[in-house]
Amino acid sequence: MGHIIDCFYWDPALRFEKDLQIISEDVGKEITLRKPIFTIETLEKIIERIKTARKEYLRTHDIPAVLEVIDQVNKSWRDPTYQGRKIAREVLPVVTGFSVEMIETWGFDYFFDIIKKDNLPLAGKLQPQNFREFAPCGDGLVKAYGKPHVTYSNYEPEVIGHICAGNILGLAAFEIVMDKLVDAATWVKVPTEEPVFGALYAKSIEEIDPLLAHSIAVLPFSSQDTHVQEYLFSHSNLIRATGGEQARRSLTPLAEKYHIPLAGHWHKFSFIVIAREFLSRHASEIAELASLDVCAWDQQGCFSPQEIYVETGGSVSPKEFAGLLAKEMERTTRAIPKGTNSGKMQVLDGYYQYFTKETMGEPVKIFASKEKQWLVVYDESNPDCEPSPLYRVIRVKPVSDIMDLPQKVRPLSSFLQTVGVAIPQHRLLQFADAIGKVGATNIRTISGMTLQKAWEPWDGRFPLQELFEHDGIHWVSVDTKDIAVEIQNALIRKRAIVKEAVSEQ
Repeated sequence: MGHIIDCFYWDPALRFEKDLQIISEDVGKEITLRKPIFTIETLEKIIERIKTARKEYLRTHDIPAVLEVIDQVNKSWRDPTYQGRKIAREVLPVVTGFSVEMIETWGFDYFFDIIKKDNLPLAGKLQPQNFREFAPCGDGLVKAYGKPHVTYSNYEPEVIGHICAGNILGLAAFEIVMDKLVDAATWVKVPTEEPVFGALYAKSIEEIDPLLAHSIAVLPFSSQDTHVQEYLFSHSNLIRATGGEQARRSLTPLAEKYHIPLAGHWHKFSFIVIAREFLSRHASEIAELASLDVCAWDQQGCFSPQEIYVETGGSVSPKEFAGLLAKEMERTTRAIPKGTNSGKMQVLDGYYQYFTKETMGEPVKIFASKEKQWLVVYDESNPDCEPSPLYRVIRVKPVSDIMDLPQKVRPLSSFLQTVGVAIPQHRLLQFADAIGKVGATNIRTISGMTLQKAWEPWDGRFPLQELFEHDGIHWVSVDTKDIAVEIQNALIRKRAIVKEAVSEQ
């Protein structure tokens, strides 16, 4: 059965003087996406409506009441029988190219746990002077670097706009929820690559509380529609944007033109670090967990690992670890397969590049999927950091001491983000401090690189505080207070995913 999906949302009672022109796009599998062509008159009415809804609803309801609605919405999405989820399950694999298994597990099952009511960051602003050493925050630790320098402060934002990248499902929902915690009306530009979920989520809020939903507008438009972007920038208090270098180059001048603070989250480089202590009887388990980080979202996220650094001196050598990882990549790929956007050419390009090196006698070894679904390369030929072709192509490189890595990655300082770790507790904070000083922001237990916790900073800034104030502090987080316990919990999660996939096959 086909679907006709409206990729937009605002108060359905809103009427325009001229009929809204809608364009339809057939994306295959009897799925049609509908998107409006925006005029200034249309945008004026939409923005005025979300501002009115903010005044009538958000300014008259306390945060617990709003949270209760959001929790009911998220409870619906965690239910596999919910109609919105069933529609998304059929439509999103076609639109995004991700497999339905990826969307079900990493998308629905775990994303909605992140934004559960009990997990949302409701504590007040953290004072940097109290966090000059790693100190508890949420169920992990944070540390503040740098001196405060406030460039933006507005504790009553009226309208916040969001421009979402298309590589990760659920970002629009996260932004909507964060805005409601600061009593702000929301407009969201959903990405061309995934214009569906934002509108579905807004409509699910309308099912529970229409008045809250009317403070939200989901707007699919092209980045080439300059009149739309200029109008929205000029009628917002803050813009939060995610994207690559092209987005940064185009949006920064626009924000400067209208003197609008831009909270930008751009292209990043993330990697995994494995200490020698985990390369004995735990090596297979660590390979099992690393495979999940590589497979999650087919490495399309800024928090996805592009290289794995394995410390020498353990019972299992870095090259042997690469072999263990290859075995686990096969198992994990069977549980969470690629979708139609398989990136097979990237895998083949990586294979032939390193096949040539291997046959020429260079210190590399290839571990390849027979179906070209993934590629593990053990590489001693180039000690420098290198971007991955992505799509489940990962390099494993030896390092004699993990404390050498901060200096190695320093040239990428402004691009560093997430570091997945298997490092024992007695060495972890020293490493986290050193890697944080050179620019990394999130230290996460291996297999959880793509699972941001709601309390964690994002690119060095707390997502909620960023909507109020930009103070120049660089925050670094460690996602756990006990990495041994976190690794055991991660293994339970990973094996549940594989077991469920096997039982369904």
